[in-house]
Amino acid sequence: MAKPHSMPDPKDRSVNSPSCIAKGNQVLGYYNAHHKDEKKERVVESVKKWYVDQAKKEGWEKANFHGSDCLLEVSVEVKKK
Repeated sequence: MAKPHSMPDPKDRSVNSPSCIAKGNQVLGYYNAHHKDEKKERVVESVKKWYVDQAKKEGWEKANFHGSDCLLEVSVEVKKK
């Protein structure tokens, strides 16, 4: 799983595991690493919106929050030999 201050890499996904969950502490660590002057103590709506936008920029197709955790999803294709 990703370190608290990094976004999980969508290229690390496989057909059997096309999604991952970023725990609230990872989301908050990533946000605070990029917002040193306006750190947050909780995953609030502004943090969620920013994280979803960042996830999409990083290549995730879907990013949905469930409480303070974020489910990240990407489509993975099977390569034919």
